[in-house]
Amino acid sequence: MSKPLELNADTFGKEVLDCGTPVLVDFWSQTCPHCLRLGHDFDKAAELQSGQVKFVKVSVQDARALFGQYGVHAVPTLVFFREGEEVARRQGATTSEEIVSWLDEHV
Repeated sequence: MSKPLELNADTFGKEVLDCGTPVLVDFWSQTCPHCLRLGHDFDKAAELQSGQVKFVKVSVQDARALFGQYGVHAVPTLVFFREGEEVARRQGATTSEEIVSWLDEHV
C-alpha cells in the first residue's frame, strides 16, 4: 500500500519539485468536509497508482504560504507535477476512479 505523504513548506521542495516521479498534490484543509471526503478516495487512488505516481497532501493549516505560492484559492485542489512543473489541476471532491482516469491522461 502506498499511503500519501503529509508535507509542509520545509518538505515540499524535496518531495515534489525535486522528485523524479510524477507527483499528485492534494491541497486541503482539516476543516473542509469536501476535503475529508476526498481523503478516502485520494488514499485509494494512491494504492491504484502505486509506483507510477507519488501522492502527497498539503494542509492549509501546515503550509499556508504554499497555497499562495501555487495560487490555490479553493479546497480541495489537486495539482499534478512532473519534473517540478505543474502539468494539470482540478478543484473539488472527486472519486478515486476519476482521479486515476484524470492521471492517466497526464502520466
